[in-house]
Amino acid sequence: MIRMPALALISLVVAGCQRQSTFEHQLEEVRLGRSDTIQVDNELVSDSQLQELAGLRPLRQLILDDTSITDGGTVWLAKLSNLEHLRLRGARIGDAGLLRLCQLVKLRFLNLPHASFSDKGLAELDQLGNLELLRFGTQHVSDEGLRQVAKLKNLKFLHLIGVPITDEGLQHLHPMSQLESLYLDDARVTDAGVEQLLQAVPLHLHINQQHHDRDPRKDTHGH
Repeated sequence: MIRMPALALISLVVAGCQRQSTFEHQLEEVRLGRSDTIQVDNELVSDSQLQELAGLRPLRQLILDDTSITDGGTVWLAKLSNLEHLRLRGARIGDAGLLRLCQLVKLRFLNLPHASFSDKGLAELDQLGNLELLRFGTQHVSDEGLRQVAKLKNLKFLHLIGVPITDEGLQHLHPMSQLESLYLDDARVTDAGVEQLLQAVPLHLHINQQHHDRDPRKDTHGH
């Protein structure tokens, strides 16, 4: 019996796990009905690869943490009619792309931390009536954009990254009694605006990666 050195055995196991985590492997697992998720964090995924997702009805979670995806790739994403969770890190999704993603009416979680869309792109956001978590980063959304966000009646968790909103934008969130958590990174809000928001909605609040001093839910939040 040939005994394989422990280090070599470990290397084979690691290599096998890496192969199994590839986009193509996980795509095949979904096609075969063995999975409803594609989650890739060690492989750059491009627009052309998304074409392979066309007609993939069992797919419910698509989490891509290293992408070069543009608005062109959203043509294929918009066909994933059963998708519930979408995260695209590195994707520069603009107005045209976001409008296509708003066709995914079953979405519950939408995470676009490196986007480039504007208030115009947010105009159709209310089509996503099932959305519970929305996280996005773009410098092209204004206070008016939060008026569109406030139409999401089931939204519980909101995270804005580098969005230049002010106290006026926060006022659009005051009627959102269902909102449980708000994260603001590099916003232009004041202490007075934040205080008014907390009086209207007793939510969990993070500002620039820190708990707000007046956060009434800092010890009980889930997001």
